[in-house]
Amino acid sequence: MAKRPLGIDVLTAARQRIEYIFDNFPRIYVSFSGGKDSTVMLHLVIDEVIKRGRKIGVLFMDLEGQYKITIEHVQAMFNLYADYIEPYWVCLPITLRNAVSQYQPKWTCWEPGKENIWIRQPPKIAITDQSYFPFYRYNMEFEEFVPEFG
Repeated sequence: MAKRPLGIDVLTAARQRIEYIFDNFPRIYVSFSGGKDSTVMLHLVIDEVIKRGRKIGVLFMDLEGQYKITIEHVQAMFNLYADYIEPYWVCLPITLRNAVSQYQPKWTCWEPGKENIWIRQPPKIAITDQSYFPFYRYNMEFEEFVPEFG
């Protein structure tokens, strides 16, 4: 498929798309990984939140094994935008693919009963109650959880 020039820069196009979302949907959330791309998206969306005097949900799926600096960055963004967001910092048992073992192709982050081998403890803000979301099933996969959250 050939590219179709829009006659505008990428930033302007992104802002127009975000405006469209705010114009057409009553509830909005950003799935935030703490990486550079989702950080830019969060900043752009918050600009629109402030313009419109609204709030958005921000979903962070804490998979237990993220880098310390990523966790610190996510916390900093949640603190920075506390007045504009409904935070969903999720630390639930989610099944993940394990690329470092041929014997255990999947593992469960935040697995109950294995707290003594968790990489770290969930933060106080985290959602750890398995009954919090009506759609959640123990050990569901990340790729199942995110669309259900939406």
